Amino acid sequence: MIGALLISASLTVTAASPASGNEDAAAAFIKDATGWLLNGDDLPEGLDARLQALEPSERLRAIIFLRRSGLYSGTGWTIERVLAPALSSETGP
Repeated sequence: MIGALLISASLTVTAASPASGNEDAAAAFIKDATGWLLNGDDLPEGLDARLQALEPSERLRAIIFLRRSGLYSGTGWTIERVLAPALSSETGP
């Protein structure tokens, strides 16, 4: 169990070091996911929609974190889905 926590902490430090300032959304997502892991929570409902709202590079970082931490062991994402543009919640012209 301690090993899992150490691995999670090292992944968080690595993943939370964005290459540029544009990746704050992925860092926030990873921080939330670390909380889920440490609390023993299941993945929340609407996870796919939350991931789709991220930019592709941020989405990839988040998926990698979820896989490496053991939180996400379901079916994989296709490359087209990972690289798709971010879906916005705005529905205006």
